[in-house]
Amino acid sequence: MLHLHANGGAAVKTKFAGMLVLGAVFALAQTGASLACACCTNTGQRYVENTKLDNYRQSVIEEIRFAGAATLFMDERNLADIKGIRNPSSKPYVFNAARQQNRIVFSFRGEQNDEGTLTLALPDAVAIFEVDTRYEPHKDQGLGPVLYKEWRLTAPFSGTGIFQAGNGGYQRITLILQGRGRGCTDAGHFTHWTISVHGPLGNYLFYGDLVKQ
Repeated sequence: MLHLHANGGAAVKTKFAGMLVLGAVFALAQTGASLACACCTNTGQRYVENTKLDNYRQSVIEEIRFAGAATLFMDERNLADIKGIRNPSSKPYVFNAARQQNRIVFSFRGEQNDEGTLTLALPDAVAIFEVDTRYEPHKDQGLGPVLYKEWRLTAPFSGTGIFQAGNGGYQRITLILQGRGRGCTDAGHFTHWTISVHGPLGNYLFYGDLVKQ
């Protein structure tokens, strides 16, 4: 028959309790690492997809705030050669973005008080581009590289005022949200925006900043 002395039994119990504590700490550490790495990225990572504009992505867009200036992109063209805008200006426009149910209305006012709006009806899908550019070395601390990100929303064109000439035909408007971040995208990842108007009645770009979250 096997007999355990009282002191020996206490030692075994203490050792067993210690093992349980260590096991619990290890399990918690593993759980924390798993949760953290749900948002981790990997070197060379790419994600390029058209996907549903679901409630989560809509909530991210709702949290974004646009700064109060918009600049017309200028290339080799003269201002007079830009189709689709009345009296285009190379100086920044006073700018505002307002969410109205299932659409975003962008308001512009030029230096001569030329005014107009561009309206983006929120589509059913969003084009997502997330990529590790591998351009700069990163100190990821085990979380992976920071990705360059774009979310692109495209809809039929709708304009008023200085943009009135763009209505009709196969004209489109695309809002591009730009930024950087790892996985689990939130509004704070986006820092800049571009609005692209494209089609047979005119092609032009506006760009500006987002308010830091």
